[in-house]
Amino acid sequence: MAHLNESKADTAAEGLSLPRWYDLHARLLHLLTDAAGCQLKVVGSPWPRSLTLLQQGKIDLMLTMSYTAERAQYADFIGVHYMEESVLVLHKNYLNQVHQLSDINLLPGSIGVLRDAYYGEAFEQLRHEKNYQPFLLYANSLTQKLNMLKKGRVLGMIEDKTQYMEWSQLYPELKQQYRLSLSLHKAPVYIVASKVGVSPRLRQRLHQAWQQVYGKEKHRAILAEFGWALE
Repeated sequence: MAHLNESKADTAAEGLSLPRWYDLHARLLHLLTDAAGCQLKVVGSPWPRSLTLLQQGKIDLMLTMSYTAERAQYADFIGVHYMEESVLVLHKNYLNQVHQLSDINLLPGSIGVLRDAYYGEAFEQLRHEKNYQPFLLYANSLTQKLNMLKKGRVLGMIEDKTQYMEWSQLYPELKQQYRLSLSLHKAPVYIVASKVGVSPRLRQRLHQAWQQVYGKEKHRAILAEFGWALE
């Protein structure tokens, strides 16, 4: 059982299009489980809920997980699937006000962030400061975060650069209004398995399977199909 951080029904209910990376992630999961000789069922649920379910062993796999020591207590980091770059996207009218992340308190509004996401140490320090909490509006899914932007509830958001480029193509009206402001954090993200729900023997099989397919022809072909790069 694997999680993807979107639900087709919820995305449709928000009047949004399911992003292409949803299918990309599903294909990568199948690439892994086929190589490991496992059956796969993919479910969509909000990111915070899926983190809890992974800890409890009620789902087995997740993608796009940044490594932290806390997460390593309940998640086995099977392997990298791409490099993620967290960026701050802002309304074009406010670009000159923000030169570093700590400047968001100069904005006349909030920025959207995904609850329980990891955007690097600078963000981790800032989000715990009381003076900055009014400037952070939390969403439980990427769809919800994007909808906050469409409805003008936030002045920008923190997003993976590749995903920002994807939605800016899907929604040209947003591309006209919002710009990439700052690069905050760049690091590999992983496919992970639940240490509670997946046995050590099966997790070893998953590690070996990913090593067999990572960077090989099938892996690169899937990425190329969706316009993603391995490095």
